Amino acid sequence: MPGCRCPHFWLRDGRSLYDELGAGYTLLRFSPGAAVDAFLEAACRLGVPMKLLELGAENVPPVYRHALLLVRPDQHIAWRADSMPTDVTGLVDRIRGG
Repeated sequence: MPGCRCPHFWLRDGRSLYDELGAGYTLLRFSPGAAVDAFLEAACRLGVPMKLLELGAENVPPVYRHALLLVRPDQHIAWRADSMPTDVTGLVDRIRGG
């Protein structure tokens, strides 16, 4: 749920999810078909540090039921959905406080 700390789980290779979260924002993609390129480009254009973490084949806890989840630098959930909104720049503006 947005605002809560991102629930921990262990990645398939034994690493902690928390160790893989970036110093900026991290976009977790649980579904390889979820389009994120426009969002990543908007984040780059607006100077928002963003890392994409692909997690489609991991042993993911059931709490992760959305295809996409955006984690803030403090490891709290900023946003989640099954697809990107039409206005990806608006989402980037919202998370950066623009």
